[in-house]
Amino acid sequence: MFQYSMTQWILGNEAVENSFKRLEKYGYDGIEFAAEPYTLDVEEMLCLMKKYGMRCTSLCGIFSEERDLSASDKETAEKAVRYLCDSIDWAAKAGASCLIVVPSPVGRTAPVQGVSYQQAWENAVKNIRSAADHAREQGIVLVIEAINRYETYLVNTIAKAIRFVKEIDHPAVGMMADLFHMSLEENNIGQSLRMMSPWLKHVHIADNTREAAGMGNTDFKEVLRILKETGYEGVLTMEFMPRVANPYEIGDMDTQSRQMDHYAKQSIEYMKAMEHSLLS
Repeated sequence: MFQYSMTQWILGNEAVENSFKRLEKYGYDGIEFAAEPYTLDVEEMLCLMKKYGMRCTSLCGIFSEERDLSASDKETAEKAVRYLCDSIDWAAKAGASCLIVVPSPVGRTAPVQGVSYQQAWENAVKNIRSAADHAREQGIVLVIEAINRYETYLVNTIAKAIRFVKEIDHPAVGMMADLFHMSLEENNIGQSLRMMSPWLKHVHIADNTREAAGMGNTDFKEVLRILKETGYEGVLTMEFMPRVANPYEIGDMDTQSRQMDHYAKQSIEYMKAMEHSLLS
């Protein structure tokens, strides 16, 4: 059986302990924190994990314009790499196994003026590779996430993400699958999961509407069957959210606690039901 966690950054301004209480209530195994090493106290999170019997499964990198790994500007690039390395250190202290990396800022849907697509690609490859040795030393895998074309422009599809990871060519760099983004960009989710399986280290679960699993059209039974067949041994992490154009707006929103309770319960019960149905 898979283990389940839920990402914390989707919960708006909710007190983190309330998030832990929700996860404990619905039987989750762990939590994915936002990679905010300068504002999120790792010692406090370790105490809460111990209190609620949870583990940190992963960190979700937050890649705004100020954390642009594809930047040509030396100062911006160095700042982005420093953020990556500081997040790696935080992840190691928290006991996470992986850190999600988006090669270009979320919300940027076209190249910046004066920087070609190819140059941005090469910048991102170089900058992520420069942090990969540190990740390996700390026992963390950097997992590249392909984000849909409406939220970013550089790495949108699984095929592009595979090419990107191959160019970095580092044992501490792998991939993650986000079922929401894949529902928009992949012609066949099952084929894409098989294609990426040699590099797959992490999975985000949301339906094609970005709501909780079972509220849309994604065939999660088939997803689970393929993950099992291809030997995926990682965690399944819920990343549902309200319907907003810019996902990073959620961090400043008042938490819809009742909706989040419903989504957290719906997701894990539905996914576990799909797992059990594979055994029958």
